[in-house]
Amino acid sequence: MSGETIPQSAPLHADQVQNNAGGFAWAVDDMQRLRRFLCLGCEGGTYYQGEKELGIENAQSILKLIEAGRGVEVVETIKTYSVEGRTSKQNPIMFALALCAKSSDLKTKQAAYGSLAEICRIPTHLFMFIKYARALGQKWGRAQRRAVAKWYTEQNASKLAMAVTKYQNREGYTHRDVLRLSHPKTKDPLLCFLFDYITHGLEKATENLSKPKETTSETEAAADKQESQIAKLNVNDNDDDEDEGGRNTTKLVTIQDLKQFLEVVEKAKTSTNDQELVAAIKQHHLVREHMPTAMLKSTAIWSTLLEKMPLTAMIRNLGKMSEINLLTENSDAEKLIIQRLQNREQLQRARVHPFNILVALETYRQGHGFKGKLTWNVSANVQHALEEA
Repeated sequence: MSGETIPQSAPLHADQVQNNAGGFAWAVDDMQRLRRFLCLGCEGGTYYQGEKELGIENAQSILKLIEAGRGVEVVETIKTYSVEGRTSKQNPIMFALALCAKSSDLKTKQAAYGSLAEICRIPTHLFMFIKYARALGQKWGRAQRRAVAKWYTEQNASKLAMAVTKYQNREGYTHRDVLRLSHPKTKDPLLCFLFDYITHGLEKATENLSKPKETTSETEAAADKQESQIAKLNVNDNDDDEDEGGRNTTKLVTIQDLKQFLEVVEKAKTSTNDQELVAAIKQHHLVREHMPTAMLKSTAIWSTLLEKMPLTAMIRNLGKMSEINLLTENSDAEKLIIQRLQNREQLQRARVHPFNILVALETYRQGHGFKGKLTWNVSANVQHALEEA
């Protein structure tokens, strides 16, 4: 082998290409670029190339794959990375899916909308997909209306009731907005009542119980007008939990069961009694998002929530639980958290990405958040469990 030094500005091999820094590297094909994009996204860009340019470049790569007749393969790759939890954030997944859904290639479009429910497992994902689809400059077509409507109508009432009350608004959309844009139709009486609750509130939905109907619908023109009037709520939580809203929900068999659950949810919004809220959590499996903000200083409430709290939510709230002194040394709460962090199978099942654990560790060990005024005493045992996770 020659000892000659080759400068960075010269290629080692004819197959190498010049990069953004002026050096040479091996070319990355469009499918590999897609995989990188799904894993890394474009939030930080690279050292030599800005975030905006990197996003546009990757969008072009996806379009090239679709033009080459590989659109269905792109959708399958997106689905695999999403379902297997290979990404730390969902934004690149939803952006790529929206790009495929808005493609002029029929097979790609059908594959994208056909995979919507598998990829958009919670409302946060669905609303993010809708936001990106709208940003691509096209209004809702029939395919999108059908796919989004199907997302609602093919869920069981128990899971959907939990989802719509937990994730009330994300990405500038509410469920009321989305129902009016997609106008789903169903003969399921529980879903009809739930849709009525979403669009008109509990009191009106209860009054309408005696009026048989499928569900409220609007013309496509009216729905397009509604989309243009949607208020931007700017609620964005990329760490929303996927393992909640089915596994730990109360089984709702009748409309009366559903009505009772919604009554408990509505009452919880204004409750100032921590024991009342603790009982609601135990009996109806309410979650943190159902609790009034003012009551999230109660150790009794957090201790009860922790018993069935999803791993993503638990990891995200370690600072808060430490701040209210719930995680004292050798406490039951601390032991439970350590046990769950050490359970590799649970972490994988909950799709907790290793990068998110690293971020949680770096945040927790500092004793304060990157935003806001929250500070806490660090539990050495919890910190060690994060390091080992």
